Amino acid sequence: MSSSRVRPLVLTFDAFGTLFEPRQSIGQQYADAARTHGLTGLTNQHVEASFRKGEGRGRARLVEPANTVKAFQSSTKDYPNYGKAAGMDPRQWWANVIHSTFSAFLTDGTTVPDELVASLFCRFSSREGYRLYDDVMPFFKQLRDSRSTASASRSDLSRVQVGIISNSDGQRVSSILDSFGIYVNQTGHDSAVVKSTKCYDIDWVVTSFDSGHEKPSREIFDAAKALSASISGGDSEYLHVGDSIKEDYYGALEARWQSVILDRDGKHEGELPEATRVASLTLLMQKLIDSKKS
Repeated sequence: MSSSRVRPLVLTFDAFGTLFEPRQSIGQQYADAARTHGLTGLTNQHVEASFRKGEGRGRARLVEPANTVKAFQSSTKDYPNYGKAAGMDPRQWWANVIHSTFSAFLTDGTTVPDELVASLFCRFSSREGYRLYDDVMPFFKQLRDSRSTASASRSDLSRVQVGIISNSDGQRVSSILDSFGIYVNQTGHDSAVVKSTKCYDIDWVVTSFDSGHEKPSREIFDAAKALSASISGGDSEYLHVGDSIKEDYYGALEARWQSVILDRDGKHEGELPEATRVASLTLLMQKLIDSKKS
């Protein structure tokens, strides 16, 4: 981050693995839901074997049990970006993944109940399936207080615009954050509404599904910048925060944004300049405050 900031700041975050993570393992949650809906003969370990962790915390990927397909990977290959180009909506795409996940565990004559598909989609659209990292709510409460202070001066955080840039499928990010009490403006490009008197914690969300591009491509950051500019006029400074070096850090740099890696586990120590790595959102807030004082 620069030592002097005259222009207003546009501060964006990755979502999964940065603000929240699965409440329990994906496999356990899938298995629990399956048993609730009458599927038998499987254990948490059976379903957990269908998943593996991808790059970054909270990013689940499916792997191959002994006799089934790689459901998530297969769907991603056949229908990239949650089926956007194929005209699928996210519910259809996830239904395919869920059916493929459980197909190896079905006995003759049984099928994956539609109710199971619906319940899993709902679970992973809210706090039922996820937990916030401990530093997230305090960060947004402090930022909320700064942004809502009527007498705030130009030197503090009152003019920060906050967004989400996520490789995700439409509205789930907004609904997950809303369920935790982090309020998201879901009015899209209607800048008049964005500027309303209602206090939002997140001014807008840009997802790969809606934009048609995934991080680290420059196009998704350009889409976010264009949306931001429609609200603020464009004379802003841009800072992106995430947990993936490839998708978030270098993706933002390639788009000519500033970027910071949120490295809670210290796994990227020594890989990046220390000024571009923080161990918590608490430390990020202090950096923002210090930069405003400079």
